[in-house]
Amino acid sequence: MRLVRAVPAALLALCSCQFVKPAPPEPRLEPVKSAVPVAPVPSYPLDPTELAPADLRAESRALEGVVSFPLEPGKLRPGRAYRLRLTASSKAPAAVAVVFREPKKNESFRTYRVAVSGEQAKTYSLELTAPAFTERAELRVEAKGGVTISQASLQERAPLPRTEPVASWAGSYVPPGYALVYNDEFSGKSLDRSKWFTRYIYSSETLDRLNDENQRYADNDNHRLAGGVLYLTARRNKLSRPSGVNYESGMIRSDFTLRYGFLEARVKMPGGLGVWPAFWLNSDVSESGKLSHPPEIDIFEFVNNGKDDRVHEIHSAVTKDPQNETRFFYEHPKFKRSIQNYRAPFNFNEGFHTIGAEWTPTEVSVFVDGLKIYTRNFRWVYKDGDLAAPAHVLLNLAIGGQWAGRYGIDDSAFPQSLAVDWVRVYQKPAGS
Repeated sequence: MRLVRAVPAALLALCSCQFVKPAPPEPRLEPVKSAVPVAPVPSYPLDPTELAPADLRAESRALEGVVSFPLEPGKLRPGRAYRLRLTASSKAPAAVAVVFREPKKNESFRTYRVAVSGEQAKTYSLELTAPAFTERAELRVEAKGGVTISQASLQERAPLPRTEPVASWAGSYVPPGYALVYNDEFSGKSLDRSKWFTRYIYSSETLDRLNDENQRYADNDNHRLAGGVLYLTARRNKLSRPSGVNYESGMIRSDFTLRYGFLEARVKMPGGLGVWPAFWLNSDVSESGKLSHPPEIDIFEFVNNGKDDRVHEIHSAVTKDPQNETRFFYEHPKFKRSIQNYRAPFNFNEGFHTIGAEWTPTEVSVFVDGLKIYTRNFRWVYKDGDLAAPAHVLLNLAIGGQWAGRYGIDDSAFPQSLAVDWVRVYQKPAGS
């Protein structure tokens, strides 16, 4: 204290300035500079067993209405790929599907369908990867106007690819040690229905809205592809409904499932009042057939209600661990823990930004354009603490509700779209 008092005030001020420590650098991921490795597709010896129902294998059979043929339990193996082939003709549009059901409610949670049309007999096929639970599977014929089927065959085939070529890695930020296991670059003319479903997994895959949202998810040009970008598009219905559900919109749910890894999507948000797009993970059906929620990881929820939540903010959260207190190991200065909100120095509706999450057995970290927003503890477990089913990936554009629609919905802004440049999922090699 004596030495400090003996130093002239001006000199002390100068010294103080010289010894101020610089702020530590913000933790961030480096942009990808060269192609990320693609994980090899696991191989397996093919089982030649014929699994198609005997009634449909040889002679032609005329069917009408909805007719289901159960498949023998235990024959379809989780994670194995299968090909269905058949010859069919119909006077009216029909379909044949391979359906998987969960045991508690006997509701479907995976339906792989091929359309049948035309009175001239033709060969049809579909390919699928069996989900985690396969004990309740069936081959289902859907033919209100009648269909004739013969020569049906359902057999194991080589693994189906989960990745596709990446034209550019610009805008991608991936931690070291990961390999690409699943992606969609949206470079085709229409949504790849072998990769994505367009409703939630619940209510036999028909659930088209959650909570108090004001939209229903539909397939009326709500999943438009143009210029290598997917547009999940919301439109105002022409007529108002007493329920207030006055909009149709788009969502995608992945057929692919995973536990742990790194996920990223490059997106441009819509900007109208009342929008609520999200990128998130939800538990699928487990190996024992359990379909339950939670857990859930909200990589981002973008809400624009014009006052409390605006276009330069995103929310990011996870469901509460039933047995552990919440702990944050890192928080960006612009992340507000109390409302789990990050305020960016830009508006998310004015350009594309990459939002990603690293998910491990014990933690979740979220990144915006490579900048770490937070790291927190998290376990992927059910309410009873047991390990939950693998997760599927969702992106959706919800409208309204008490959160996004708190101060109204701007109908003049419609149609509006969540633009998705690409979705990429990575995992570390086993044992790393």
